[in-house]
Amino acid sequence: MRALIVEDSREDALNLRTLLERLPGVEFIAEAHSLSAARTALEDIPPDIVFLDIELGRSTGFQLLSQIPPTAKIIITTIHTEYGPEAFEANAVDYILKPVTEERLLRALAKLGSPQAACANPVQIYRGGGERLTVPLEAVAAVVADDDHTIVFCGSGRISDHRRFREWLQLAAGHPFTQLDRSTLVRRDLVHSWMPYGAGLLLKFRNSPQQLELGRAAAQRFLADIGE
Repeated sequence: MRALIVEDSREDALNLRTLLERLPGVEFIAEAHSLSAARTALEDIPPDIVFLDIELGRSTGFQLLSQIPPTAKIIITTIHTEYGPEAFEANAVDYILKPVTEERLLRALAKLGSPQAACANPVQIYRGGGERLTVPLEAVAAVVADDDHTIVFCGSGRISDHRRFREWLQLAAGHPFTQLDRSTLVRRDLVHSWMPYGAGLLLKFRNSPQQLELGRAAAQRFLADIGE
């Protein structure tokens, strides 16, 4: 997925870029801090998704709509709440109030229908109290059983899910996950590195500060799965 961030605030652009870089499937990220720079970026590499700020100095992001390819998805990012009707007219996928958080970004990406999107396989996490969070299955690095619930390693966080571990085994079927023991499921392509840790291993995930401790049996299964 190729993403273009159109944002005059370099702080907000950096925040969004950092969140996107943690996601698998994001191949390229361009930034434009003005309307003219955005037009140039659109000519250079057509994006799959445009994160469009509304206020760009004395200009507005809506002035860019005619130049955005019809195949590109648009997500509006703004500090204002009153532009909903205009966003709807622009066929925006979502409307996010800044600062953009990881959970809000994942919810927006889960709405994309493009096969190139990082969220081609959305899955819901049940957080209790009726709250649900939709995340792309491709962003889930690991799932660990926690009594009759699970802990989901996704992006930079660990999210408690009321779904049972056996349900995650069904969701993960057909995807590059490995069940390492009765309580641990790991996505192999999101493992960045590993190191000895006690009798087992400590896994580090790509573009994430999260780490996962593996016991002896799980560590042996992991090494066997990757051919070591």
